[in-house]
Amino acid sequence: MSGFVATVRQAWGEWWSPRLPESGRAPGWAHLIAASLWAVVFALGFTVIGALINPWPGRPVDIAVPLMRGFGVNLVIALTVSYTIGLIYAVAISALGPRRINSFSGPARVAFFAGIPCLGVAIGTPLGFALTGIADVVLRDWRWLVIILLVITVGNLFAWRLFVAKNRWWEAERAREAERARAAELERRALDAQLRTLQAQIEPHFLFNTLANVVSLIDSAPAQARLMLERLIELLRASLAASRAPLTTLGQEADLVRAYLDVMALRMGLRLAYEVALPAPLRALPVPPLLVQPLIENAIQHGLEPKVQGGRVELRASAGGEVVQIEVCDDGVGFGAATASGIGLTNLRERLAAHYGDRARLTIEDAQPGTRVRITLPAT
Repeated sequence: MSGFVATVRQAWGEWWSPRLPESGRAPGWAHLIAASLWAVVFALGFTVIGALINPWPGRPVDIAVPLMRGFGVNLVIALTVSYTIGLIYAVAISALGPRRINSFSGPARVAFFAGIPCLGVAIGTPLGFALTGIADVVLRDWRWLVIILLVITVGNLFAWRLFVAKNRWWEAERAREAERARAAELERRALDAQLRTLQAQIEPHFLFNTLANVVSLIDSAPAQARLMLERLIELLRASLAASRAPLTTLGQEADLVRAYLDVMALRMGLRLAYEVALPAPLRALPVPPLLVQPLIENAIQHGLEPKVQGGRVELRASAGGEVVQIEVCDDGVGFGAATASGIGLTNLRERLAAHYGDRARLTIEDAQPGTRVRITLPAT
């Protein structure tokens, strides 16, 4: 029942809107019901107005019967007018298409949406008179004709003013939407710039420390130095490609993380163990670049490096229903309040909000020992 009411309400709104939905329009039966409801409202209004103007002098005080007779005539006329308007709308929309109609300029849109009701009234009223058999009465008394033409004119002027006001509101709303979209785009660019600034601050520190390790290993362990340098080159190449792309894939993120962990494992030795578990179907999932690496860096820097014996960090991903969950877990000393609200995680939350809105979230849990950070993303 609620679906039926919602569909009729949608059709009711479409009757008096200066913009057509380009898809998902209410079905024809709902428009028929909406047209009938409008007819009932107008018939009641005209009946009450008629009773006030002409209270049937000489008749008994109880005027229910003549009122109902007047309502019946008015209802037939109102239904005829309302269905005529609906038919003209349907033909015009079918011929022009919603997209073309919505692209009309302001005056053209008002002329379309206000002109069709006016045309429907002009055509439907004489038809209603003919159906009710009062056309002869109207034509015999010029005063009736003047009253009817006056009512039609006032009704058309009201419809015109209504659509002028609605069109102004819609134009203002469309301007506000464009401004909101522009603001969102500026925010996204600002977040991207913030990300690049953060990268510029973090990468030199990591790079210099790694190169210092390579230099120290050249004489004592040249094979290990060579391996560290190769993995560093892979990491820098992947990081550079990711920072320049608006989107990457979860598989590419996992490869970047694996290269980073390889370098850190060579630097930390037996103090670092890691695992990257990513199901093959999730490798193609599009994600913002450098989504996971900041979490891995935090896990090592704040969780494992302060721990004398080091520890283990894991990256896992799973899909369930309409969401994908990405988890970074470590068994280190845990996150402090300052770390949980630091620049890296704050930046990541803002990037998720800018890209996914409220469809993504970042949560931090105490894993006892260590920390579990979870990113929840929409699966599509």
